[in-house]
Amino acid sequence: MNKKRLLVCSVDAMVCEDLELLKELPNFRKYLAGGCEVTEGMRSVYPSVTYPAHVSMITGCYPGTHGLTSNFRFSVKPKEQNWLWHGGYQVEDLFAAAKKASYTTAAISWPATAGNPNVDWLMAEYWMPKPGDTLRSSFSDAGSSEEMLKIIEANQCYLPEGWQQGGKAAFMQWPVIDDFNIHVACDVLREKKPDVCFVHTGTFDTYRHRYGLFGPWMKEAVYRLDGYLGALMEACRAGGFLEQVNLVLVSDHGQRSISRNLNLNVLFADQGWIQTGAEGEILDWQAVSFSNAMSSLIYLRCPEDEQLRQQVYSHLLQWKEEGIYGIGTVFTAKEAWEQHHLKGNFSFVVESDGYTSFGDRAVRPLVQAFDDSDYRLGRATHGGLPDFGPQPVFVAKGPDFQCYRMLQRRDLIDEAPTYARLLGIPLKHSDGKEMEEFLR
Repeated sequence: MNKKRLLVCSVDAMVCEDLELLKELPNFRKYLAGGCEVTEGMRSVYPSVTYPAHVSMITGCYPGTHGLTSNFRFSVKPKEQNWLWHGGYQVEDLFAAAKKASYTTAAISWPATAGNPNVDWLMAEYWMPKPGDTLRSSFSDAGSSEEMLKIIEANQCYLPEGWQQGGKAAFMQWPVIDDFNIHVACDVLREKKPDVCFVHTGTFDTYRHRYGLFGPWMKEAVYRLDGYLGALMEACRAGGFLEQVNLVLVSDHGQRSISRNLNLNVLFADQGWIQTGAEGEILDWQAVSFSNAMSSLIYLRCPEDEQLRQQVYSHLLQWKEEGIYGIGTVFTAKEAWEQHHLKGNFSFVVESDGYTSFGDRAVRPLVQAFDDSDYRLGRATHGGLPDFGPQPVFVAKGPDFQCYRMLQRRDLIDEAPTYARLLGIPLKHSDGKEMEEFLR
């Protein structure tokens, strides 16, 4: 087998409109101009949130197939420690397929990769779960090898000030954390020379949640990204394989501007389906809304309770018709699977009206102020049906890609089969189709 090299850089929440400026910048022009592009963007998955989307990007499967339907493991407790860092999907990913074919692999801050045994050099997207954890213990728990831990520790000077305090707020500060991620990635490329490397950055996503879709803050983010592309490719040059690498720039979802944040669980509590404590915590529940921002999964404690099911369904439809609670569509579990390839233990899916993002609080206020510490409560967000709003990007160039090839529209699930075809390896269970028009 003639082994190939693949470097995929995912820029969380980057959209096609961002390419207008990026195409003018030196590193994009040097390394990606004249390659392949999906001009009208990639159709994300439902729900269009980071972890399900990134698993789809490396498996070629819809969330209903690979099993991740949220960024979080379902719980009625606060979500912070329920991030699906360790994935838990049951289908074969590109890393496993590549390892079977004797490719070496790396993943830097790629979501849902913690503990992935098929990644040779792994630094998963993972932050200090609690005060007192160290950089070494945290990333060791997330599956980093001793070799990777040395690289991580060597770059800790690039971490945000006060990161030792623990928790996401201290550790995952953008854009500083992306500087750290890129420095780690560059060291891995130079020193370890992986055949297949996936890198993820989060500044675009954070800025859009915090400030809105477009503005001067996005210009800064685009310039920074161009620098990252240059640094990654220079690391490939230093590693001696620049001419062999296929560079792919992608993103997972777009975002939409939000007018308000609404807590559906307040309505659920009003109906007696949720019981709360003195601090607003959920003590008991019969039905609960579990937010993905612009959509929400509705769980029933006893799904076989047909009376409860009908009661909840009737109220959801009523609230939709009233037109004041931000509900655009109500899907049954069967409809969510048949129409949008979404499957899980939930009973219903509530889709936003396009202006509302859903929170999880079960106590008033019903409408909550913007809060940039939570992506579900920012000025712009995502998580709903993927066809609306600005769309994710796909741009690629390298020895195994055609020159000056464009496609109007493809699906996010088509990315992994395309990488597999480029690498000359089989990928099991994929729902997507390879973008053969792009490949030599």
